[in-house]
Amino acid sequence: MVLAGLLVFATAAGAAAGLGMVKSQVSQFPRVSVGLSLDWAGASAGLGGAVGGRSSEALNFLLVGIDNAAGIDPDSPIHIDRDANTLLTDSVILVRIDPDADRVAMLSIPRDLWVPIAGKGWSERVNAARGIGGAATLIETVSEYLGVPVHHYAEINFAGFLRIVEAVDGVPVDIAQPIRDDSLGLRIEQSGVITLDPDTALAYVRTRRPLTVPPGGDPATEADWVRLGVWNDLERNQRQQEFMVAMLKRAVEKGIRNPFTLRRVAGELLDHENPSITLDDRITVGQLVDLGDDFRSFPVSQIERFRLPVADAAIDGKQVLLLLEEEAEAVLDFFGAGSLAGVRVRLLNGSRTGTVTGMEADLERAGFSVVDRGNAERFDVARTTVRHTEATAHKAAELARYIDPAPPLEWAAEIEGADVEVVVGADYRAVLEEGRVPAR
Repeated sequence: MVLAGLLVFATAAGAAAGLGMVKSQVSQFPRVSVGLSLDWAGASAGLGGAVGGRSSEALNFLLVGIDNAAGIDPDSPIHIDRDANTLLTDSVILVRIDPDADRVAMLSIPRDLWVPIAGKGWSERVNAARGIGGAATLIETVSEYLGVPVHHYAEINFAGFLRIVEAVDGVPVDIAQPIRDDSLGLRIEQSGVITLDPDTALAYVRTRRPLTVPPGGDPATEADWVRLGVWNDLERNQRQQEFMVAMLKRAVEKGIRNPFTLRRVAGELLDHENPSITLDDRITVGQLVDLGDDFRSFPVSQIERFRLPVADAAIDGKQVLLLLEEEAEAVLDFFGAGSLAGVRVRLLNGSRTGTVTGMEADLERAGFSVVDRGNAERFDVARTTVRHTEATAHKAAELARYIDPAPPLEWAAEIEGADVEVVVGADYRAVLEEGRVPAR
């Protein structure tokens, strides 16, 4: 659920104390192979990964809660109308960590956001992307559609969420008014700060159709329960963000920055038949140590919270949310949209006398992310060409502005593991320090 970030944040803080027992546990968490889908330059040169010292570059973590009830008591209401092998994502949050600016921010991505599925040529709700093509497809879908780089990935299932809440003895949450959702087993009849137990906490962050009792009503009277809010994903996103901050505060209060406490929490997530949390295959314990060192005393209350501006729509009989692109521009820019580092490039040598080595170094210096290199299908390519999919045409156009001479753009049905491919031809001369002004 929303607490995939807890382990990233808290493990880093605890690991900074330098105790090997915590590092050993973190190294045992399952990994998912998504390296080529991540922003390669940021993931490899980010915290703990810079050659010759630590980098202070901002990193984006994609934190995902999996709608999966494996390992949970069969009598739990979680199992209602649910397959234990469900691969839908129940929550998607992009967390930006910027050591240089001493800032941490989170952006909720509504599960009903209508997006082009990376590499598929068709669109669907974003919460279906992982089930369609795995974590890599979800990462690429978010990155390509929103134009933001994703440097690292973590996911957690329902069982992991429950275990974390239990490990910190519940989470105090300020409940503004009574809230109820019978389909999830949620019923809180009073307002004020209430410490939520694991089952109640999970239902609270998952509810999309809650009821409430207005002032003067009686929670014991069935007819007094009325609809709370407008029942959309944005309200749930807000509850999830508030809960995540409350959870991190509780974890700090319970001593999560103490390696012994952290070891107990990490053990809860490890010592079960069904793994609770999965990390990407690029992040290292060293990166988490440096992250914790930089944010050891960071006040959780200063975490900034953002939401995407969207509008309701119906497509193919489905109720979905559409991104309001102009209104979203400022938010996405904050999370790195439009940055050259968000363009993942594969270089292919198409000339017998040419080499991609020099171009790779020049592109990296300009700020692009070269994620792969190799040979083209033939070596008699006269003119350098930039290939792209329908979803990455804008990134190809941006890259083309920096290549001399100006290359043509070519459409491709799919580019696996990268946003664009550059077939380097015999005419290639240089990467420009500043891109050409786009034609109007």
